[in-house]
Amino acid sequence: MIARIWKVLLGIVVSVLLLMDVMFVYDLTVNHMRLEDGDAYLQSGIKKTSITGRVVNAILQSKESQHNQKFLHVKLFSSKEKASITIEGKNVLHVTGKDEARGMYVVVVNQATGAVMADRRFDTYMPGAADQLDIFLESIMNGRYLFFAIKDEATFSLNENARETLRKLGSHILESLHWRDTWVFATQKGGDVFGEDYGKSPNLGEWGAPITLAVTIPLASEQLVCDWPDSDETQIRRDFCSRYEGYGQLCDCSHPLRIKIRSEALPINNVQNIPVGIIASNRPQYLFKGLRSLLSAAGANASLVTVFIDGFYQEPVAMTSLYGVKAVQHEPSSQKNGRITQHYGASFRKLFSLYPDAPYAIILEEDLEVSPDFFSYFSQTIGLMDKDNSIYCVSAWNDLGYEHSCEDTQLLYRVETMPGLGWLLKRKMFVEELEPIWPTPDKLWDWDMWMRVDGIRKERECIIPDVSRTYHFGNSGTNVNPYFQDAYFTKHKLNKQPMVQLKDIDRMTKDNYEEIIHELLKKSNYTPER
Repeated sequence: MIARIWKVLLGIVVSVLLLMDVMFVYDLTVNHMRLEDGDAYLQSGIKKTSITGRVVNAILQSKESQHNQKFLHVKLFSSKEKASITIEGKNVLHVTGKDEARGMYVVVVNQATGAVMADRRFDTYMPGAADQLDIFLESIMNGRYLFFAIKDEATFSLNENARETLRKLGSHILESLHWRDTWVFATQKGGDVFGEDYGKSPNLGEWGAPITLAVTIPLASEQLVCDWPDSDETQIRRDFCSRYEGYGQLCDCSHPLRIKIRSEALPINNVQNIPVGIIASNRPQYLFKGLRSLLSAAGANASLVTVFIDGFYQEPVAMTSLYGVKAVQHEPSSQKNGRITQHYGASFRKLFSLYPDAPYAIILEEDLEVSPDFFSYFSQTIGLMDKDNSIYCVSAWNDLGYEHSCEDTQLLYRVETMPGLGWLLKRKMFVEELEPIWPTPDKLWDWDMWMRVDGIRKERECIIPDVSRTYHFGNSGTNVNPYFQDAYFTKHKLNKQPMVQLKDIDRMTKDNYEEIIHELLKKSNYTPER
């Protein structure tokens, strides 16, 4: 009799539990259908609390107490004057104030550890930034957690390619996202959407309401481990790729880029002992591209390359370790352009102290790609600076070297300015002339504009090529944005030919060049109008 009673009670309990499971699934399905249909999107022009975030949180929080599962608690905020992303109570992104950079902010998080692997800003109000956003999102490994927040405005130039990539990540709001809307989005690449919300701008002159989204996300039980062959290079790659994201093929599981780059030797290398200084900040994705380009050029020597980092950032240092070049960090000084000027001055001083016997140094920036004959170009021209005191520098950059305006890879000029963007600096000139009067931190001057001032340049001239040996690709910085990059730099031509033999090198000295100019003038067919 007692056994029968227990069986009946057990059957009732099982039936109740089964009914609860059915009701739970039904409720989840109904909420998901509402999300798909957009029933809860708008009321008086402002979107309500995100259903996606509420449903996911309800499910996960109910199970968090039942299982030994680790979770990540994330809070996202978007408004006209602020964008923030908080993970486990810690601000991993906090941008506020009218003068702080607008745009779309993205934070990439490791799905197993919860560690931040990348954070980027894309000013998709400006043309060109959406393409960079698209490239960045495509470079992220599947499985990573992605968090998005808009500050101010980020839709004006958000093109269809970028929107389609965001749709593939699971965004349901992209179709409705327009001018000055606020927006937050939490998702897993190739996986679930954890939450999405937005505030609709009521008219062209106003911003959407501030939006907050809180989500609780389960951490994966295991790290994603690529099946790379065992080697020293694999260990270095594995260490880097477990900590940082956004490098695409470098961390690709199937066909990763080789880290060790073997460059061709130059038959004659007059710069084989000349150090190279790369002026950098916290733009490791640019440094990655710039370093690979530099170390691939014939005549490159990684042991002579030093990256100077303005501030104490881990990721750029990790990038230098990856490619076996030195890194020097120092405390930033001054602000805006003044900070950049102090960074350059400190870097020049340190570079020449690291190489006390070097008569010259090649100066680059982290967002410069170089030509295959970059070192060959300087090897052929460095002797001019020994022969002719009227030469201020040798530069690899032609300000007017656009695709439609230059073609002769062998041709050189003298110009009455200092182009920069990959140039040869003479130790004697820096130590004796420039260093003693280098602008102080209270002067918010551009270092390169200062070097072009008549009283500093002293009528000296620089040697440049017709076709540039460097290419500026960085579209984000103190003095550059996507629009300026596209308008000024994008159509510049970069030499792609290896081992170009320059012509008339000896004629680049002052007196000989004057003869060239006179010869050209005599050949001209210009007839003044009467």
